[in-house]
Amino acid sequence: INKELEMKSSARNQFAGTIRHIEEWPHLWRIEVECGMRTVYAHISSASAAVLRPFVGQTAVVMVKAPSVIVATDALPFRLSAENQMTCTVRKVEKGAVNNVVALEDEYGHSLAAAITLHSSEYLDLHEGQEVLAMFNADQTTLAVL
Repeated sequence: INKELEMKSSARNQFAGTIRHIEEWPHLWRIEVECGMRTVYAHISSASAAVLRPFVGQTAVVMVKAPSVIVATDALPFRLSAENQMTCTVRKVEKGAVNNVVALEDEYGHSLAAAITLHSSEYLDLHEGQEVLAMFNADQTTLAVL
């Protein structure tokens, strides 16, 4: 993330970029934010859109909390409904008392954190260097605009 666009937030994951496309649906707006080589999708309510007034070309940050990030191994041959899917490499697994935080990096150098249960971490047998699929739904995001 561009350090100039980073904000202090409890959401560990922040993707800064430029709004490239907006779709207005009844009661919902779908916002596409180009973050370098990655496109990240956010859904916002019509009420939020009235406050934010997003437009194509505007600088934006998409935030997602670590517990909203799903980590999967052996995802092929499945097709998944999550709007945001990233092939990532596990960089570190921070062990906690209830959850583990998995530090990930995608193929474009974006960092991503996932907070998963100990059971899930053991079941997935996560380790450094492992390739995984990280995903989160657009409705689990928060959009900030300048």
